[in-house]
Amino acid sequence: MMLAGLIIDVGGMSSSQQEDDEDQDDQDGRDDDPEALPPLTPQPEPEPQPEEPDVDSIIEGSDDLDILMGTTGHDLIRGGGGGDDLRGGLGDDTIHGGDGDDWIQGDAAYGQGGNDVLHGGDGDDLLAGQGGDDLLFGDDGDDTLMGGEGDDTLFGGAGNDILSGHDGDDLLVSTAGSDDLDGGRGDDVLIGHDGPETVWMNGGEGDDTLMPGANDFASGNAGSDLFVLRHTGQGLATIADFDSAEDRLVLHLDAGIAADAQVTLREDQDGTFLLEVNGDPVGRLLQSGGLRAEDVQIVAVRA
Repeated sequence: MMLAGLIIDVGGMSSSQQEDDEDQDDQDGRDDDPEALPPLTPQPEPEPQPEEPDVDSIIEGSDDLDILMGTTGHDLIRGGGGGDDLRGGLGDDTIHGGDGDDWIQGDAAYGQGGNDVLHGGDGDDLLAGQGGDDLLFGDDGDDTLMGGEGDDTLFGGAGNDILSGHDGDDLLVSTAGSDDLDGGRGDDVLIGHDGPETVWMNGGEGDDTLMPGANDFASGNAGSDLFVLRHTGQGLATIADFDSAEDRLVLHLDAGIAADAQVTLREDQDGTFLLEVNGDPVGRLLQSGGLRAEDVQIVAVRA
């Protein structure tokens, strides 16, 4: 499964790695300054599995509807079957919803809490990380994931999911389905996928990085945003609100064509603008926003 051409490393979510590019002529839109380029981030295996937690207590549910509360320590909570209400405590908790439509909170009360890992499991689940830097997996079903405070990482999983980062610098990843991603406040990274469905991406406040896949729709909204496009061959990503006065656009191209790539921007019959590489469309802009072809940065990516 392709996540907008990326692989995400859960172990290094809070940091980004920039590969050195070969020297290119700055005049043709290529830039090898690591500070000026987006991360070739997250290269995970889709739906990575975190390490087994080091816990102080294990709290088990049943196949019925359970209400389970964590402690002040590091808890492992398993809901089992049924639609459960599961709440962590003050520690770094790991919570598995299991089957059923579950309501899972990383912390029992809003405010300061641990760095929690939440798994929705099967069913249409509602997950809220709340305090701390949390890791949320929607898994199967049409899930709603809310990061809350802290720098959170959200994976939608299968189904049509809603991912909201809220506060902090969050990473939101759509892995399948027609998902709705909203970064909220902070400098967020939003990543789509190359399936036939449309992922709706809203950066929100802050200076966000949006990496739409095939058929995705990306809107940066407030802040100086970075849009990263690729040639997918499976459909065009659409950028809604590019503004050259504050936003940037980068193309990740195969290293074999990047050096000699000819980038053009032309108006389509419907009044939108097509960004093309060697005559082949790679993205659509609802308005040009003052973008010029020579302003587009190219990053060579090795397969």
